[in-house]
Amino acid sequence: MAEIKILGRLNTQPLEAEFGKLKTDEIVLTDERLAHIKNRHPNDFSFFQQYSIETVTKPDTIIKDCKNQNTVFMIKKLDDTNVNVVVKLVLNNDTENIKNSIMTFYRLRDRNLKKLEKNNKVLYKKV
Repeated sequence: MAEIKILGRLNTQPLEAEFGKLKTDEIVLTDERLAHIKNRHPNDFSFFQQYSIETVTKPDTIIKDCKNQNTVFMIKKLDDTNVNVVVKLVLNNDTENIKNSIMTFYRLRDRNLKKLEKNNKVLYKKV
C-alpha cells in the first residue's frame, strides 16, 4: 500500500470558483509520486524539498490545466526561476476516497510560464 504524506491545506476559494466544491482542502504526496519527482526531475528535487509546501499552500499563481481534468498548476516565483507543482483535485462528487494530490514538480522558465498563462485559464495571481 502506498505511503501518503499530508503536506498542508489548500486555499480552496479560487479552486472551488472554477471546479465546484472540493472533497477536502488537504494536499497529499504519495511515495510513488515522490519517487517520480526524484527520478524524472532530479535537478529540481532540492527545489521540491525546499519549496513544495509553500508553493501549494501559498502559490503566487494558479492556472487551470485545460488538457487534464481537475488539474492545476500551482506556481511560486523565486528570484531566478519559478517552481511548478501540478495538483490533481478531488471534487466533492468524486466517488473515490482520495485527497488532492501532487502529481509532479519542476522548475519553469518565465517564458514557459507566460505560455501556460496564455494557453490556459489563470484562476489566481498574487498582486
